[in-house]
Amino acid sequence: MFIVILVLPVEAVPNELSEYDNFTEDSGLNKTSNASRYYFDSDSGLICVAAGKTVDSGEIISADELVEEITFLTDSPESESSPVWTTDGQYIMYTVERNDSENLESYRMKADGSSIERTGIGEGNLAGFSDINLNGTELIFTKSINSQPGLYLANLENGTVFPVSDDPQISEYWGAWCRLGKKITYTQKEAEIPSQLWIVDRDGSNKFRLGTSENVGTGKDWCPLGLRVIYSAKDSEDNSDLWVIDFYGTNQVRLTNTSYNEWNPSFSPNGKWIAYVSEEGGIPDIWLRDIEGNYRTRLTNKIGSLDSVPKWSPDGSKIVFAGYNRENNSEINSTNTDMIKGSNIDGSDIDPINGSNATTFNGSDTATVNGSDIVVIKLFSSSYISPDPKITSVKAAPPEGVSPEGNVTISVTVINEGGNASEGYISVSFPENETIEDAEGTASNVDVYLKGNFIQGNNGEITAQYPLVELAEYDWGAGKEETLNVTVTPNNRTEEIVFFVRSWLKDDSNGTYIRDPSLSADRDQQGYAVYRYSTGILQSIQ
Repeated sequence: MFIVILVLPVEAVPNELSEYDNFTEDSGLNKTSNASRYYFDSDSGLICVAAGKTVDSGEIISADELVEEITFLTDSPESESSPVWTTDGQYIMYTVERNDSENLESYRMKADGSSIERTGIGEGNLAGFSDINLNGTELIFTKSINSQPGLYLANLENGTVFPVSDDPQISEYWGAWCRLGKKITYTQKEAEIPSQLWIVDRDGSNKFRLGTSENVGTGKDWCPLGLRVIYSAKDSEDNSDLWVIDFYGTNQVRLTNTSYNEWNPSFSPNGKWIAYVSEEGGIPDIWLRDIEGNYRTRLTNKIGSLDSVPKWSPDGSKIVFAGYNRENNSEINSTNTDMIKGSNIDGSDIDPINGSNATTFNGSDTATVNGSDIVVIKLFSSSYISPDPKITSVKAAPPEGVSPEGNVTISVTVINEGGNASEGYISVSFPENETIEDAEGTASNVDVYLKGNFIQGNNGEITAQYPLVELAEYDWGAGKEETLNVTVTPNNRTEEIVFFVRSWLKDDSNGTYIRDPSLSADRDQQGYAVYRYSTGILQSIQ
């Protein structure tokens, strides 16, 4: 008798699950009840991660269908910068620089730009706000003492401040909270050494470097779909690109590889979009891309800045950043002025600017910018809900084992957790060339492709190098579940059965496909990210 063990995919490293509590303040946090809040799929044993294509940057689409309005919440000659949302989305905290002073002031205002008040939080060598933790109780920010930046924490309930990482010999700055609780990632720079990405507990303990990251920029963010960090770093040609890396410092993946600069990335709360700064249009502006890199959008036009750090509102409906107001003699293109509004420093509205009375600034009449302002991009709400495939179960049977001449049945179940899809698929493939004996599923069509058959790869038709089975459903509604069962005979030349699993649903709004997984350490013969599973034969009893 052969005993078969089903091994979790590489994305679901057991240590990641066991160390879940290390990322939260409360070791008794119920992972299941909090799964939707933290976007952490603990029941299935899978940690969702961010994704991106490194081959290209995708198609450019118009912002007209995405951006409802761009509003300047402040309008003053001083520089307002480093805005962050409070956890309830009701307020925005930010800093103000007056008269070229290096000592920034701390302010808070309502999300509509009203009720502006000085808080005094972190003042005294304050360099900028970075991020607020999920509970809304602690603000991570940077102080610069004797031109040496350090990482600090402010308790928003009682106003106390203490250092997290402030080595006088090392620059440590611009931290981002892990969505799950107490860990912070930040940029570290030592003399004569390129800047690096580091991680630390909120109390300053357990500090270590993430991977081989070098020339790291300021903005960074944790993926809400798992324990993974997105950041920017410069390449050998001094161009800034976007990267992702897991919290162990492994699986370091370059998301963009372009001739222009991209930096200060931020994940949407549902993990499906990345807002970032790019100079693809010639100057810094706020851009948006989907996590698979299928398409990207320029959200602003000549109102961004080098130090813009876009931050999503908790509900994902708005993006706040520091930009340049046309009233401050900044450069702005008239094509966007019909959806731009503003607020005075006291929070009262400025008259909306529309296409008929907008003033256009161009390169010939642009004056020196006085200072940045706090700007909010309001995105259109839509009744359309994208489909969302989730692989909820992967099983091997019989569980008690399989003989050398016996069969193993692999069962994969996928549910659509989003909106309706006109197409949906499940794929199971066998890179060790197991023999497929049978395949059936709950959907309308199941196809078997053997080695040598023509199959569709991500760059066109290819010849299959190993067998695969594909379930296709052409009306995969919201909440609908489908299961694919594949029976195979083990390859006697190996001691385990290795198989790749993936699923994808068509997003009918734009014709692209949403995939599970989006990114992983493994890819199949068609060039797509997959979960890698194996059944290991441990022993034989005669």
